[in-house]
Amino acid sequence: MKDQTLALLRRLTRAHGVAGCEDEVRRIFRESVPGPIVADRLGSLYALRKGRAERPVVMLTAHLDEVGFLVQSITAEGLIRLAPVGGVWSQAVLAQRLRILTESRGEVAGVVASKSIHFTSEEERKRVVPVEEMRLDVGAASADEARQRFGVRVGQPVVFDSELIQLGDSDRVVAKALDNRVGVALVIAAAAELARGDHPNAVYCGATCQEELRARGAQTAARLLKPDVALVIEGVPADDDSGTSPEARQAAMGQGVHVRIMDGSGMMNRKLNELIGGVAERHGIPCQWAVRRTGGTDAGAISLNDLGVPAAVLGIPVRYPHTAHGMMDLNDFFHGVRLVVEVVRQLDAAACARLVEY
Repeated sequence: MKDQTLALLRRLTRAHGVAGCEDEVRRIFRESVPGPIVADRLGSLYALRKGRAERPVVMLTAHLDEVGFLVQSITAEGLIRLAPVGGVWSQAVLAQRLRILTESRGEVAGVVASKSIHFTSEEERKRVVPVEEMRLDVGAASADEARQRFGVRVGQPVVFDSELIQLGDSDRVVAKALDNRVGVALVIAAAAELARGDHPNAVYCGATCQEELRARGAQTAARLLKPDVALVIEGVPADDDSGTSPEARQAAMGQGVHVRIMDGSGMMNRKLNELIGGVAERHGIPCQWAVRRTGGTDAGAISLNDLGVPAAVLGIPVRYPHTAHGMMDLNDFFHGVRLVVEVVRQLDAAACARLVEY
């Protein structure tokens, strides 16, 4: 299972998938999850795993997209201006390798130009350079060469150029786009487990598009599926690398599944979280309970569908997310798969009815 997971994560994280341009990730999902697919008209997609009953409907979902850029324009010197898509911190972009997905030349590699330290003043070295001032250098000498020789056009998607690596013989890996390809991989793994049908519900396993643009795909996907309950799987920002004191950490890498109580997008269903906590305790699955003041996930949008949907967020902690080199622990992933499958097995009609008793 470890080798299969590494292979799947390697494919998913290598893929281009900026919000609105998730075709390659969608293709991998379709190849990995057999059976009929239903989709909305923005590009979210789901595979049904039938259980012992047609209802309740469980929405098991991650998101396809990653942060990145679009080609905004090309300078006369052949350098490329970038427009961020999603939350990108400029300090994590300067001097990084990026890949443009072009129609005529396939992937085109480049490096974000960085002024040589030999030509900078002490004051310049302390200044944070905004993405708006950065330029991507693909080796072109003019705008015409960038277009004709390299196939660069305005609007093309751009992602970090990073391959998944395993750190020594440990269970920790580094790659771009772990937010949220780790979630997509977890949904794929859970769908395989649920294919046997030993669950008292109907589960739609899939992923939304455009989460990094204010959870746009979650809104249309929830209208499509009309779920009775939703489990949102995320690659959540780890807080053990940010100066957070040990006693305040709620998403430490290698310490189990992050279960969110609140964040900037909403309040999770407390009864559903109680059910998740009980399942985790019975099966010895480590969890980390989290209250976040900011941030958000698709759960916020899904929970507001129709008259309301009980939703929970189950996260795999990722260090250095929204950069070229996120880091995760595979053990957290395996705990997440087990927890999701066991929770789904508890979500029968009576359990789901109790979630909305007020």
